[in-house]
Amino acid sequence: MKKYQLLYLSVVIIFFAHSCREKSTYDSSSTGIKTISLPDAMGKERIVNLSEVAQSIHYIPLETSDSSLLGNIPRPILENGVFYVTIRSGFKEEFMMYNIDGKFLGKLGRYGRAAGEYQTNMSSLALSVDSKSGNPIIFSTNKVIEYDKKGNFIKEVKSPVESTFNLMLLRVKKLGDNYISTLYDFDQRKAFYLFFNANGEVIEGAPELPKAQNRDGVKNKESNEVSTRILPASNAIGISTPYMYDYKDNTRLMGNTDTLYTFNPKMEKRALYHFEYGKYELPLNSTGDQRLQSIFLIPGFTCEWEDYLFLTYNFGNNIPNGYTPPLVRGVFNKKSGELTLLERVTPELWGFNNDLDNGAPFWPVHISNQGEMIMPLSAAKFIELSEKYDSPEMKRVAATLTEESNPVMVVVK
Repeated sequence: MKKYQLLYLSVVIIFFAHSCREKSTYDSSSTGIKTISLPDAMGKERIVNLSEVAQSIHYIPLETSDSSLLGNIPRPILENGVFYVTIRSGFKEEFMMYNIDGKFLGKLGRYGRAAGEYQTNMSSLALSVDSKSGNPIIFSTNKVIEYDKKGNFIKEVKSPVESTFNLMLLRVKKLGDNYISTLYDFDQRKAFYLFFNANGEVIEGAPELPKAQNRDGVKNKESNEVSTRILPASNAIGISTPYMYDYKDNTRLMGNTDTLYTFNPKMEKRALYHFEYGKYELPLNSTGDQRLQSIFLIPGFTCEWEDYLFLTYNFGNNIPNGYTPPLVRGVFNKKSGELTLLERVTPELWGFNNDLDNGAPFWPVHISNQGEMIMPLSAAKFIELSEKYDSPEMKRVAATLTEESNPVMVVVK
């Protein structure tokens, strides 16, 4: 515990800060922050065609073999022509690589405690790709492991803060030559972010910040706190934790559902977007009933490319057709500043109406640095959808599959 307290104090003393709830007017003319207004989009839902945001679609079955059998793959990555897939068996993870044609390239790293080996961190977001080098990176429980594009071990960097009973490291991303990490303090019910270098050392040099009481009563600089919400469930407490994703050479951070921040390779922070909810805003420390009557963004489903933000809102009891789960997709046009909510005509139409080849609806789970949007479908689901939708290419690919085949990657650009 003493080690943890010293590490914790080193974090709160030297990092950037921002308040739990931003209270500015978010006037883009004076702050440069754009407002994404949900109330302005309510009542204007429409079917959005895939051709409005993309020009081509491809279906790529991942090779099925005894050494590459996959189960559910909710968060695959495509970067530099390689699909990276995380699978879980019990408490163990494995990371697989496939080329752009779906051919199995091999496993990335291996489970263990030695150099270059990883341990589980119970996250489907442990894998990322360095935008500068193109190298895959695995975030393990207390270290970051980097491999080359062929999967050979290069180096590992120890995190300056280790997960304990009270403190959990949520995610680590490489940012330029350094690293940014998000962590959650269960004692304080607060989340923070920190930077460290390739030697595993916390990066100093933050500006002077207002004084604040830490939990031991000693006055130090205010920590770089990230706003979170405690969301009551039936018999448990859900924690809305920070979410990070890459956009080109920047890292985006959504610390709550109100503001999206960006960090450049120099670790400079800037607020980009403010999410406006109007009367549907989720109150802090909300009750279960208040949550059902509110609408809030689910940060972990966010994707971004040059012209668009792809968003997912939880509408609670406000969704018109009463679908379960009550999720509504939204597309924010970064040029026009307009948010469009996607009309959900059928339970399967969660995203774009596929007018490119009359195939199944599409919604991205990842967008590569080359602008490729991807969505995985299990072989069984792909076969089912190929029979329902009139896409010759889907039917052709489905004819090569069985229900036991590996998933199919839908790639749109």
